[in-house]
Amino acid sequence: MGRYIIFLCPRCGMPRYARKGQKTAKCFYCGLQIRISSARIRVLARAEDSRTAREIVEKYKARKISHGKFL
Repeated sequence: MGRYIIFLCPRCGMPRYARKGQKTAKCFYCGLQIRISSARIRVLARAEDSRTAREIVEKYKARKISHGKFL
C-alpha cells in the first residue's frame, strides 16, 4: 500500500498528491483547501515515495493539458 495518494482537486480537477493519512492539502492551481477523505476525493493512484507521486502527477497534468484542459 502506498505512502502517498494521488487525487484530483474537487474544484478545478488538477492532480495533487499528499501523504497517506494527511487531513488537508491546498490545491496549487486554484487555491482550494481540500479536506482529504474517501468521501470527498477520488484516489487516482498510490505511490511509495514522494518522487514517484510527483512523477505520476506530472504525467497526469501533461495528459490533461495535451487534451486541451487547463489552458
